[in-house]
Amino acid sequence: MQPTRLGPYTIRARLGRGGMGAVYEAVDSAGETVAVKTLAAHLGDDAQVRHRFALEIEALKSLRHPGIVRLLAFGEEDGQPYFAMELVRGSSLEQLLRSGRRFSWQETTAAALEIVRALKVAHDQGVIHRDLKPSNLLFAESATDGVTLKLADFGIARLFG
Repeated sequence: MQPTRLGPYTIRARLGRGGMGAVYEAVDSAGETVAVKTLAAHLGDDAQVRHRFALEIEALKSLRHPGIVRLLAFGEEDGQPYFAMELVRGSSLEQLLRSGRRFSWQETTAAALEIVRALKVAHDQGVIHRDLKPSNLLFAESATDGVTLKLADFGIARLFG
């Protein structure tokens, strides 16, 4: 069942769902649109799953780079842990490839450089992503900061150092 509110966030629509939870489009009390990730209700009592969710938040806390989806806030509402992050409007690499989009070698090289720069920042902060795949690479529709590709989903990241 979709929540209607989590902390200061009013849920608008579900953007995606995975084995561990869901991601929703939401609006905060200031009117900013964000993405809110929640842990699936049936997993809320599983200590290991809650720990993994907390590790994702921990990993994102230290990561500040235009090529990494930015953590905005986190909390728990009625036993439901959640965190809010920057909403990236656009498509994942997986969606683009499935739609038939093909990339030139120049586009591929530019995308690879953006990914490597983001991964370097994560590694420098002691975070290994461990789930690098097309569905976790988001192409932003508008790149206000010059970066068109954002690395998302640090759900199975490993913290080291």
